[in-house]
Amino acid sequence: MGMDFRYHLLSIGVNREANGATVRAAERDAFGLSWTFAQLGYWRADRNRCLTGAQATPAAVDAHLSYCASIADLDLLLIYWSGHVFALDALVDQLAHADARTRVLIVDTCHADDRMRRLHGALDAMPDAQRPIALASCAPDGRTRENSVHGFFTSALLRQLRRPRRSRARSLDLLDAFNRAAGEAVSRVGTAPLRATNGAGRLRIPILTQTPLPFE
Repeated sequence: MGMDFRYHLLSIGVNREANGATVRAAERDAFGLSWTFAQLGYWRADRNRCLTGAQATPAAVDAHLSYCASIADLDLLLIYWSGHVFALDALVDQLAHADARTRVLIVDTCHADDRMRRLHGALDAMPDAQRPIALASCAPDGRTRENSVHGFFTSALLRQLRRPRRSRARSLDLLDAFNRAAGEAVSRVGTAPLRATNGAGRLRIPILTQTPLPFE
């Protein structure tokens, strides 16, 4: 399956909030998610991209979102965004039209209630066939959003993705990981997370390898 499974992961981290204040953890969140998926076998540099700092400008993000939507015949397109989400309309539009059997959006943000309402509205307006699976957590402020390393929601999600599995395990359920992470983090985040799906009750993605990475 590792050779045949076609994926593209884009992790974006922007260390600021919608109100212009700074958060510390968003870039580490994006790198942590990218690295965790690499340890699950999603390690190809051309297929697992992480944009932070100067690489996460609006122009650079728009360009890569367009690239994501242009890739033909993907099994999985997963976009993760931590911190200030400034390209919501482009994000939803590119996901809606991407040529991927499974399309997933994960967002960990703060001070962005308006964006979460817009995201929910945009997803609800889509036909089921175009609607990506969206998993989003929005904290009321940066202090409740993050600990000293990661956002609380992303920290909980990473623990779920990294938890030990049977040596013969071939897949993980991303919706189950999200639900467990939300249950752990929501009391600290202070806002119930958004979960919008295209009707899927489970979201199984393959574990491509559990061996050490080729560059370790």
